Amino acid sequence: MRHLLLTTALLIIVLCGLASKGQAQSCVISGIISDHTSGEVVIGASVALVDDTISRRAVRGAVTNKFGFYAISQVSPGNYFLTVKALAHRRLVRPIVIVPTQSSLRLDLELETEYVTSDVIVVESDSDRGGDHAISTTTVRPDFIQKLPALGGEVDVLRALQLLPGVQSISEISSGLYVRGGSPDQNLYLLDGAIIYNPSHLGGFLSTFNADALNDIRLIKGAFPAEYGGRLSSVLDLTTREGSREHLHGSAGLSLIDGRLNIEGPIGSDASYMFSGRRMYLDLLLLAAPDPSIVPTYYFYDLNGKLTFRLSGSDKLSISGYLGRDVFGAPPSVQDSGNFAVSWGNSTGNLRWTHIATPNLFTNFSAIFTDYHFSTLVQFPHDTSSDFKSSSGIRDYMIRAEAEYLMNDEHHFKAGIEATEHRFRADATAQLSQFASIDRTPTIINAFDGSIYGQDEWKWGNSFKGNAGLRLYYFQGGGYFRAEPRLSMKYALDENVSLTAAFSIADQFLHLIVRNDISLPTDVWFPSTQTIKPEAAQQGVLGLETSILGQDYFVSVEGYYKSMQHLYEYKDTATFSLDVPLENSFTEGTGVAYGVEFFLNKRAGPLTGWIGYTLAWTRRTFPELNNGKPFYPRYDRRHDISVVLAYKLNERWEFGATWTYGTGQAVTVPTNQYYFQPVNPIDYFQYYTNNSTLGYGERNNYRLPAFHKLDISATHSFTWFGLPWKLMLDVYNVYSRQNVFLQNIQRTDTFDNLGNRTSTLQVHRVTLFPIIPTFGLSCAF
Repeated sequence: MRHLLLTTALLIIVLCGLASKGQAQSCVISGIISDHTSGEVVIGASVALVDDTISRRAVRGAVTNKFGFYAISQVSPGNYFLTVKALAHRRLVRPIVIVPTQSSLRLDLELETEYVTSDVIVVESDSDRGGDHAISTTTVRPDFIQKLPALGGEVDVLRALQLLPGVQSISEISSGLYVRGGSPDQNLYLLDGAIIYNPSHLGGFLSTFNADALNDIRLIKGAFPAEYGGRLSSVLDLTTREGSREHLHGSAGLSLIDGRLNIEGPIGSDASYMFSGRRMYLDLLLLAAPDPSIVPTYYFYDLNGKLTFRLSGSDKLSISGYLGRDVFGAPPSVQDSGNFAVSWGNSTGNLRWTHIATPNLFTNFSAIFTDYHFSTLVQFPHDTSSDFKSSSGIRDYMIRAEAEYLMNDEHHFKAGIEATEHRFRADATAQLSQFASIDRTPTIINAFDGSIYGQDEWKWGNSFKGNAGLRLYYFQGGGYFRAEPRLSMKYALDENVSLTAAFSIADQFLHLIVRNDISLPTDVWFPSTQTIKPEAAQQGVLGLETSILGQDYFVSVEGYYKSMQHLYEYKDTATFSLDVPLENSFTEGTGVAYGVEFFLNKRAGPLTGWIGYTLAWTRRTFPELNNGKPFYPRYDRRHDISVVLAYKLNERWEFGATWTYGTGQAVTVPTNQYYFQPVNPIDYFQYYTNNSTLGYGERNNYRLPAFHKLDISATHSFTWFGLPWKLMLDVYNVYSRQNVFLQNIQRTDTFDNLGNRTSTLQVHRVTLFPIIPTFGLSCAF
């Protein structure tokens, strides 16, 4: 830890020295861009410096980072116009004069809010985002998510992202993201820089991310840059609101699922707060049911909070946190025949200090706490051999230091360092009742990991841009050291057409092991050890993107190939006994994923939306599973189509629609049945008629029927008691498609007149939801 802190200090000193040298050579214009009404920083605003001539030529440019900071270096003396553009804000133009003796200019600007009907979802090109050159990156505005159809009127971040090409869900009740052939644990979920290990509520209906509390949503599904690490597939980076510095205001809403409240306001002149909470009340409503004993017990709640203090013009301190809990249990009426209980929760806290060290050097330092727990209990009073219990927990203490140095218009350096102390707790036990008097000691592992990264976003001329970086990672468990190079490039053929390419190597030192033979969640997080190796992936991306009909339409096509090693699942022979170490129940394998994604986005006019299509393959190979033959995991989906439309009729009415189609899940079905001859048979004919055992072929050898459904919504805005209200009307599964959730084989017995029994096997399919009309109501104050 001491060495890492010294390295961090040395890194900042070196960058400060470079910044001072650059500052002495020319003028640096820098500052913070914020919203005039709320004081909230504006993320991703484009800042351009235009010369004061007849040509009005842009000579320099920048883009604000997630803290609203921008810097334009190497500005020669002269007269200029500074222009600032940001979505949902009026364009700002400010004349400035740089004199020969001036080395820096601090210019903090506020943008006026403006409602726009275009760019409902932003797939930003490099020209839009200035120095940010991340490939396969999508930025979604929180207010756009409010326009999408939602079950019960409750919008959800992850469900909106599932509508993008290359991003899938596994079922109707899953909010997990399966990105380019990766499993949900291979996604890095960051909420204000803190890791969220399980981002789901309500069995997957809702995620833990409350859209009312969010300021920025950014998904990177490709070869992400070196500033992110620890996962293989994607990064979801979310930033919460800081809270208004102008006046007290908030919003509240009721849906068929939950109630929510968001409130924010100033604390004096230099501080603000934001608090947001949700509570599911369906469990309280079901108490009024005619027979509440047949209803499962379930509830969840989550809380977001943030305090922001402006210490000076160059320093800001923020304290943010999240707390969420889910509790799910069997109905009281069935507990005599079988009992289950599932609970999980996340707690995070982040103390962050941002500091503008020099006009073109921005730094931020964080101390982060994360605590996650998950437990599953399954008990059968009359068949204790099927009992199962699993628990998993992770507690992290992290420090992070990062610096951004905007050297000039051609180079934008980023560097950082992280150090994390982990405490893992994992346990999986079967046959509980037989060992009721034995207290098994769970597997507890303490581990330290550290990483350091550096990257340079650069451009050569007006056509070629890129991002090259390297991340070095050390994980104490097993003594692993990894180097992860990252490279992305973009070449503009003309003003509207660009070619993109990226390559990355990534490692993941945490594994989520799931039992596939139990329908309930049984998540167990397990760290890499000397015997459990870290997962690894190498990914390449090639793409083409263009704007057509001016800037109204954006089109992109991307192809990717990803190879993965050291993937883990439970063995088919895993026994979960008390005397066997848990990691002995795992088996190791490899995987490969490749495909092509097509995206057409209409970004202007009263009708906006997109069409996405993905053609993809995902395979796994485990020497100890499926006789060593490759198989398709259940989240392999050959074809995936999404159509998303939003239409603004007038100031009172807005409409939305989503249609999705996906190839059916891969599942394992029996291919034959066989009989064992009894030792002392009495009636061979009767025995063979009624006693058979199913034989299974290869793993996931069958596809369920294709999944597709249509959801629509209408939002009516009105004023009541002097407050703005919105009534959301949603129809889930409009044409009542009976999508198969799961299927199994059931044995049916019939008897003839003589009492002889005949058994037949039938496929039984379970579907979840027919057409469901729902509504929700919200207001702002």
